[in-house]
Amino acid sequence: MAEMKNAARVRIAVARLLYGEEIDVGDLYRALGIDPAEADSEALAHLAGVLDGMEAASTAIRDKGLDGWPKPR
Repeated sequence: MAEMKNAARVRIAVARLLYGEEIDVGDLYRALGIDPAEADSEALAHLAGVLDGMEAASTAIRDKGLDGWPKPR
């Protein structure tokens, strides 16, 4: 059985997928059928935060490559 990934690792994997497939996060948002005018504000705020983090990760991957994108700790 495959090891479960934590939420951060799942978001990183999705960001890599978006980068690899050249999918804009805004396009993903629309593809999910999310209409901000109709969505629950709390759920929308949470999703927006997740998508913002994925956008930041995909931008860093694009700029620095898959191996060099994480910030050094």
